[in-house]
Amino acid sequence: MRLPLIGGSYTTRSIIASAQRCINYYSEVNPKSALVPTTHYQRPGLNSLSQIGPGPIRGLYRASSTTNGYCVSGNGLYFVNGDFTGTLLGNIGTSSGPVSMSDNGATLVLGDGSGTGYQVTLSNNAFAAISDSTGTFLGTQHWAYIDGYLIWNRPNTVFFGSTTSQAVEFDATFLGGKIIYPDLLKSLYVNRREIFLFGDVKSEIWYDAGGTTESPFPFQPLPGTYIENGIAAPYSVANHDITVFWLSRNLQGEGVVLSFRGYFASRVSNHALEDAIRKMQRTVGITDAIGMTYQLDGHLFYMLTFPAGNETWVYDASQPDPTAAWHQECWTNPSDGSLNRSRINCTAFINGVNLVGDWENNTIYFMDMDKYTDRVIPAAGQPFTECPLVCIRAFPHIGAARMMGGQGLQEVDGRRLQFSAFRADMECGMSPVNVDGNPAQVSLRWSDDRGRTFGNALLQSGGAIGEYLTQPQWLGMGIARDRIFELSHNIAGPAALNGAWVDAEVMGT
Repeated sequence: MRLPLIGGSYTTRSIIASAQRCINYYSEVNPKSALVPTTHYQRPGLNSLSQIGPGPIRGLYRASSTTNGYCVSGNGLYFVNGDFTGTLLGNIGTSSGPVSMSDNGATLVLGDGSGTGYQVTLSNNAFAAISDSTGTFLGTQHWAYIDGYLIWNRPNTVFFGSTTSQAVEFDATFLGGKIIYPDLLKSLYVNRREIFLFGDVKSEIWYDAGGTTESPFPFQPLPGTYIENGIAAPYSVANHDITVFWLSRNLQGEGVVLSFRGYFASRVSNHALEDAIRKMQRTVGITDAIGMTYQLDGHLFYMLTFPAGNETWVYDASQPDPTAAWHQECWTNPSDGSLNRSRINCTAFINGVNLVGDWENNTIYFMDMDKYTDRVIPAAGQPFTECPLVCIRAFPHIGAARMMGGQGLQEVDGRRLQFSAFRADMECGMSPVNVDGNPAQVSLRWSDDRGRTFGNALLQSGGAIGEYLTQPQWLGMGIARDRIFELSHNIAGPAALNGAWVDAEVMGT
């Protein structure tokens, strides 16, 4: 019988419901005429392009009027040249933590959460600290652009302000504040020419209503709109088109990922992800989570990485079902084989390439769909290393199999199964040989206690180059009542996964 893969990474609070891990594999829905509903593909590898500044890479930004880009590395702001090297423009007052950049077509502004802001004239890349004689601007964590104005939040208050139109100039009257609920303003974001003011537990939407002589500040609350959720991690907000994503908090709790589209907030996280977030929240916290979006081959990904929690979760907006839409992305440390959060700390589409920056060092990568390793510096002072891209996929509980001595599928109903064979339905014969000259290998292990513990992994060949019909196969696997299979590999070539065929029979007890 075929054992298909129809979900994403979904390990619930109790493994008796689901114990499916999906690491470094994302799923793609197939046409109805296909043999299987979904196929799993390896995530893009990270291909190093350059090293800029001292690191870490804290922010990447594409200017609005060109394809040129800017990079914050350590305490330096750099212009990203056409060959992806960096030219230092100036230094800022902090050297760690996320930053925010925006521009009005003439001037780029940068905020790092300190009491100082910075600006760059786009025509000549002249760098300077922002000067405000009115005392209105006191530094910011978040910049955004709307209708000729650059807007910013005032840290640890309910207030936000804007520059005057088409200039980085300030007016003491160009200041507003959250008014519907008195929680602090934690983040702001602009989408669809509307301003999202994310509070600690509630949020609201403002728009450009146009200023008057009596009240020159142009922004007002949008009538009839309100969001009964705030934001748990101020840098978790990002958007695809007109959909905004963030890690939420409200008066009832926190840790749910929401999307906002058409003035309606929808939950896009699932119970399994929320359980993982809750565990991080109770141990190391989740307020440092960083959100970002990117597009690859029509997949619209929202990446949510938790630095303190050392986990990275990715939502595929092209998947219609939230239970199938999430997967984990990990970097494998070659020194000990441990799985850690993705190296990606920020992303931007610069010079026609999806660039990402490293959270630990000064490396700029591009996301390479044809690369099946991560070329990173695993530790300071070491050379670049091709780190394996370890893909792991656990299979669902088996609910039906062939009755022993009979035909057709029968419900298992808690009875034991006798397993004769497991054959992986995966793309083979596409990978170069490994370091000892043998074909790449595929590993299978299984759990006979519903996914609580697993036995030793057994290896099979993934096929030499050109052996496209290879089917990694494991035989004579004994008897179990509720077995969970888990397949893994670090094949440095295409190795898409459809699922598996399992030869199992239902026994009498």
